[in-house]
Amino acid sequence: MLFRLEQLPRWLRDVMPLVLWMALIFALSSQPVLVTIGDETDEKLFYKTAHMLAFAMLAWLWWRALAPQRQSGWSILLTAFALTTLYGVSDEIHQLFVPGRHSRLADIFFDAGGALAMILLIRRVKWLRTWPDSLRLPFNEGLKRGT
Repeated sequence: MLFRLEQLPRWLRDVMPLVLWMALIFALSSQPVLVTIGDETDEKLFYKTAHMLAFAMLAWLWWRALAPQRQSGWSILLTAFALTTLYGVSDEIHQLFVPGRHSRLADIFFDAGGALAMILLIRRVKWLRTWPDSLRLPFNEGLKRGT
């Protein structure tokens, strides 16, 4: 028997991953130091890349939560971009209150840059709009019946 992710309730399939990812970003932002890298240039490269990738993923998750039919119209995409960027702003405000962390305007731009890159990719790359909905997972028939 094959199990399709689209059979899950929408809140579990689309909303819960978004909430968990936002919680992960918040938890990581609450740490005084995440990683210490000896070379300052390498450390900046690491952190800025991490900002872009984390917020690219957040934009994709916002889009999934906002587009149950996986529409890729500009209004939905721009809403996902705006919500992601606003979360980036709130993340930097949060970091003002974390000892050892600093709030930087540049980080908001990196967050928005990652979000924008993902929005453009969603618009152009079909598998970003269909994955993981098209994923089929094999399950034991006995597990399905509860035996």
